[in-house]
Amino acid sequence: MPAEDRYHYTVKRALIKDGWRITREQVRISFEDKKLWVDMQAERADAQQIILIEVKELDDVSSPIEALANALGKYLLYRMGLRNAESSIPLYMAITEAAYNGIMQSSIGQQAIQEFNLFLLIFDPNQEKVTRWIH
Repeated sequence: MPAEDRYHYTVKRALIKDGWRITREQVRISFEDKKLWVDMQAERADAQQIILIEVKELDDVSSPIEALANALGKYLLYRMGLRNAESSIPLYMAITEAAYNGIMQSSIGQQAIQEFNLFLLIFDPNQEKVTRWIH
């Protein structure tokens, strides 16, 4: 299994504060003989919703463009794996407010959101709070 991202537990606590229950961590998606690992699955009982969350660090990195490229590559592979498994569970990329206001507000970030129809969970790491959902 892959290592947990820097903000893994922060996102977990933010989701719980937002009314979600974490039902699984390190969710395996099989793609032929390959295994892909999504950070967590959450469920909201009141709305009968289930989502998958992939936590990505796009701020406080040496190259935001390289971090975005790596994050997009994983996110799109995971989404492809979910389609292959005929899963309708939506996949969200969790990023900080700083990343959303930084690289994701640049032209390349905005185009990536639109081009790839990204579902984003934006969170404040200091308050451990979900601040915005984009889908």
